[in-house]
Amino acid sequence: MKNKILIIDDDQDFLDAIKLFLESKGFTVFSAANGQEGFRAVKEEAPDLILLDMVMTYKTEGAETARALAADAAVREIPVILVTGARRGFSLPFELKPDKKSLPVKAVIEKPVDPEALLKTVKTYIARIGGKHRREIEGIDHIAEKWAGKKGNLIMILHEIQNMYGYVPREVSFELCRILNIPLAQIYEVITFYNYFKLEKPGKHTISVCMGTACYLKGAPVILKELNNILNIKEGHTTKDRLFHLQVVRCLGCCGLAPVIMIDNKIYGKLKKEDLVDIISGYSAPEVSAGKGVSG
Repeated sequence: MKNKILIIDDDQDFLDAIKLFLESKGFTVFSAANGQEGFRAVKEEAPDLILLDMVMTYKTEGAETARALAADAAVREIPVILVTGARRGFSLPFELKPDKKSLPVKAVIEKPVDPEALLKTVKTYIARIGGKHRREIEGIDHIAEKWAGKKGNLIMILHEIQNMYGYVPREVSFELCRILNIPLAQIYEVITFYNYFKLEKPGKHTISVCMGTACYLKGAPVILKELNNILNIKEGHTTKDRLFHLQVVRCLGCCGLAPVIMIDNKIYGKLKKEDLVDIISGYSAPEVSAGKGVSG
């Protein structure tokens, strides 16, 4: 697996030297000569790390490119190393100082660049962020290639992605747009049409409330309403602490125990709403084995 690095710099001599050096260290390197071209290359190539010159056509071009990257949900997680030829003491805009969590700028390096120092910084952020990014993209590429040309392939690709992550992450949807060359709206049309797909990262525990005929007649709506109140979420959502995800299912196949809920793979039957606080508490408390359920 070769990690991709994009260099955005208008100094051709610098660009050629750093490109040659990083390629000798096993990276795939491509380049752009200005911010606009660089932003387009980021969207097309999905690099794992960006080396961005601070001063190009005009003195704030690098800063504005970094801001544009930070504002774009598809690419804002890609780490940026800002490279500047400005003298020491040059004051960056406050919001572009390195390690600010809401922005991609992770480090600022001055020219002339020490290649070994640059390599150390590059490896640091490839290890922290870029390596994971490359593995994810290759995984998505593999899934897309597997279903290429097949009828209904988008649904099957999304199924595999959800099986991989437990939901369909927004950044993965953006990658699919790039790989499949389709609009984001088309992907979200499928995701929102089918109840199976989730847009939120699921909680640690999934609570499934059965709404089959037997459960419905024996009080499942009351059980669901009580869970809404206890967890302070509606069905299809996850608690803020990401401990519980609440969903409604058509049938759990335990009609004789109605009304029924399932937490992860454990069934709880013949429920009354008064039972729910104790059951939920068992999953909330650390190192506590929950409830008197029936293993599924």
